Amino acid sequence: MSKRQKGRRHRRVNRTPRPVGLSRPSAVRPEPRAVVTAPERRPAPAPGLGRHEARTWDGLCAFGPGGASVDDLCASVGYQARTILKHVSGLEDHGLAERRGDRWYARHETEGALAGR
Repeated sequence: MSKRQKGRRHRRVNRTPRPVGLSRPSAVRPEPRAVVTAPERRPAPAPGLGRHEARTWDGLCAFGPGGASVDDLCASVGYQARTILKHVSGLEDHGLAERRGDRWYARHETEGALAGR
């Protein structure tokens, strides 16, 4: 065989022999497995938010009425400061976040709806 021509030797797929034993399972049925369901997904707080912005929103809400700095959000959410700034400015555009000084505060949709009236 020349070096440029590939033959069967380069293929490693299905070269291992199959295990020896019964091809059909025995009459004894195994115990049923416990069904694990995925955690319930909460909808995003606003229709224009993606899952990453929603994660930042959840992190901001977790700090409560004390608000959070960008560094606090970086530590809790796990994104870089530039990404957090992009997310909270988007939240501010949606009326869900508010900046006072160097801290960001969560504004809930009901507060934003009441402020608009």
